[in-house]
Amino acid sequence: MKTAVSLMVLAFLMSLTGCSGIALREHAPVALPADLATRGECIYFGSTFPLDGEADPLFVYERRVESVGDHLVATHITRTPGGLVALADQATHTETYALREYRLLTDQQGQTGSIHVDGDTVTFAFGQRVRVEQGTGDVVVGPTVVGYLWKRLDTLRASETLAVRFAVLDRLETLDFTLTAVSAPTGQTRVQMSPTSVIIGLVVDPIFFTFETGSGKLVRIEGRVPPKREVDGALVDLDARVEYRFVAADYR
Repeated sequence: MKTAVSLMVLAFLMSLTGCSGIALREHAPVALPADLATRGECIYFGSTFPLDGEADPLFVYERRVESVGDHLVATHITRTPGGLVALADQATHTETYALREYRLLTDQQGQTGSIHVDGDTVTFAFGQRVRVEQGTGDVVVGPTVVGYLWKRLDTLRASETLAVRFAVLDRLETLDFTLTAVSAPTGQTRVQMSPTSVIIGLVVDPIFFTFETGSGKLVRIEGRVPPKREVDGALVDLDARVEYRFVAADYR
């Protein structure tokens, strides 16, 4: 019985991490909006380095934000060192980073999808799959999680723990995380984002966000990042260090 349970747990963990990798496949190029790279204000550039210490970045991405009515639309464009778009996604959110809609414009497999948040209802659409999830708590995605933290740095510095639901499009669900401020060098604030589930915590390490305490600008992220790395003809999850260079005067 113990062996059977262990095999079930192993299978579940493999489904979470994709440890066998995703086989690369040919796909038709996704038609991205022609003005994607000029829309809104450029906020920063992030250079993504593997945690194993390699000197050259694997990806470079930029964040752009535009005001649309009473909401903000944040676009992240991730490129290879050669300039090819590896990932592009957008989030529509409020000034306090409450998520309204997320759109995956393309990923490394040429996939698209969306997440829509209406009160306690989160609707996922990915390929031909659709799922509706009911739950309470703030929902974040890649383009909103830093802003969510930024707006709440004072609360976190006061040693309060926050909880969020991170929406994972290809899994059609949200995963629970806790946010806590941890030890940091003088002049910096470091926030740890950890899975609430013990099982998920076995395969997904905490993610660390480092901010300048005075300006609130993002300095660094360490942990799992959205783009995947190609290894032996397959795409595998990437744990990385992302270093940021601001273009705008302030974060938004």
